[in-house]
Amino acid sequence: MKTTTYKNLVGQNEVKKQLTFYSEAQNKSGVAPFLMLSGAKGLGKTEFAKRYASSLKNKDGTTRAFLEINCSTIKNANSFFEQIFLPIVMNNEITILFDEAHMLPKDLVNAFLTIFNTEKGTHKEFHHAEQIFAFDFTKQCFIFATTEMDKLFPPFKDRLTIVDFRPYSVEELGQIIGLIASEIKFGKGVLDEVAETTRGNARSAVMRTKEIMLYCDRANQNTYDLKDWKKMCGILDIKPMGLSNLEVELLKILQERGNCSLQMLSAVTGMSRTAIQKEAELYLLKRGLMKINGQREISGKGMNVLTKI
Repeated sequence: MKTTTYKNLVGQNEVKKQLTFYSEAQNKSGVAPFLMLSGAKGLGKTEFAKRYASSLKNKDGTTRAFLEINCSTIKNANSFFEQIFLPIVMNNEITILFDEAHMLPKDLVNAFLTIFNTEKGTHKEFHHAEQIFAFDFTKQCFIFATTEMDKLFPPFKDRLTIVDFRPYSVEELGQIIGLIASEIKFGKGVLDEVAETTRGNARSAVMRTKEIMLYCDRANQNTYDLKDWKKMCGILDIKPMGLSNLEVELLKILQERGNCSLQMLSAVTGMSRTAIQKEAELYLLKRGLMKINGQREISGKGMNVLTKI
């Protein structure tokens, strides 16, 4: 199966196969599924949605228009129908990306439950505020994206085809960095070292690459090796594995105090328990730097990381 639409995008190979399958099906049947792109921030959901949209064809063979909407800007169902659907979408051939779909207003989610029930065909009329809104799914493609699938209403998720985005590998992130900074000659092993600090996140890799390019411009050089990386880490306070200050603080507390409860960590750091769990513990647990056995405790790997800071 060809994936030429995504050929210069690194990684997410399973996503490429799925989206290629759906776009090829749409170009034959005229109807695309309602997609939900799911994954953490910085994994390429928006860029892949744009590429997917560019592969969908209108009835005359031309590329469809694309509209991106952040769901936090939609106040309610009425504002969507009156300000977006009626003037921009209805009767037009267009692909719409609803970003941050977990922030969709509840009344609009309820409307979509009815609208996306397409068992009876490709057209749907929806009655709202004494008006009739005509949906034509041979013309209109709806894509949703979210970083928080658990916040979505289950019956709404059941109407959608889920496409999961996964964290990038160190090798893939190194490729991204090398492609962006193609004019810089990287020394042996440095790309992997840099990639390790981006937390599997392509967006972070792009930002780190910009920092490297600024460093090289500042030093008037077109080479970059492990010595340069170590120096830059010192200047910009880049920590091993891309750890945040809060994550390092938690590891140090666990190292000094031994096993601690979540309540104790909250009291010592001044952070709420929810903030500690979401903003620090998830990554520390994922990387094996701490353990939870009733109490929180630092792992041997975590102890080793602290020696490098």
